Amino acid sequence: MRQPCYFIAHGSPMWLVKPHDPAPVYLKTVLGPQILNSSNKPSTLLIISAHWETEPALRVTTAPKHNLLYDYYNFPSNFYDIKYPARGDPKVAQETIQLLKAAGFQVAEEKERGLDHGVFTPLIYMFPNQELPIVQLSLPITNNTADYYRMGEALQPLREKGVMIAGAGFLLHNLRLMIPKMQQRSMGRTVSETKEPWAEEFVTASEHAVLEFRGDSRKEEVLKLVKLPSYRTAHPTPEHFAPLIVAAGAAGEDVGHLIHSRWEAGVVSEDTFRFGDLNEEKEL
Repeated sequence: MRQPCYFIAHGSPMWLVKPHDPAPVYLKTVLGPQILNSSNKPSTLLIISAHWETEPALRVTTAPKHNLLYDYYNFPSNFYDIKYPARGDPKVAQETIQLLKAAGFQVAEEKERGLDHGVFTPLIYMFPNQELPIVQLSLPITNNTADYYRMGEALQPLREKGVMIAGAGFLLHNLRLMIPKMQQRSMGRTVSETKEPWAEEFVTASEHAVLEFRGDSRKEEVLKLVKLPSYRTAHPTPEHFAPLIVAAGAAGEDVGHLIHSRWEAGVVSEDTFRFGDLNEEKEL
């Protein structure tokens, strides 16, 4: 049966040691169980993380088992002891490669790279027992935002085969403005929760594009977001917004739903979207 697709706020590595923070709690107690207990439970997860960009070819993980890539630096040693022994799905990986090639993308197999923290940080909470096999797809390094949307469109047939497609990024990602506030908070200092005007403008416009439009109209509205004055402040580089564009492309005519929303320090948005509907949950 046709699977919904998602854009998930993937979190920082600090979520790994803060299981009682609101976002990890949501992933563990709400989103993960909703997916796993659905009568339309997915067979495989295809995930596109902000933390893997490649050129000239897209790359798709084809290994039957995954290691982890600890793609963060200067963290305490226990952050490098995290384990998440997820399975791969070589069959879905090959189907992904063929769909993308048919859409005109260069694509190559990736047999060695581990899952990055944009993947394992949320999944440790959503699927703590590695319930779903995982295929990871890279983002292209491109100056053409429409390439991201076209990727998603090419992947749509996988949803009919039980594959859940998820983009993992952030609706706002300006580390220069985020990190000082997070450091102040870690030192016990009070940080203003007032939303910065540029942040509120971009989040409001993004929610409007995702929730109020479908199909070609949503494509037009989503691609227009990168022309907003607030976009360059929200995303000095495009990789954390790109997974949302891929997910919107994969969504087609499906309705967008805002399924989790939380602000932090006026510059962090944890917006998470689902495109399409879940079937009723199975009785437990």
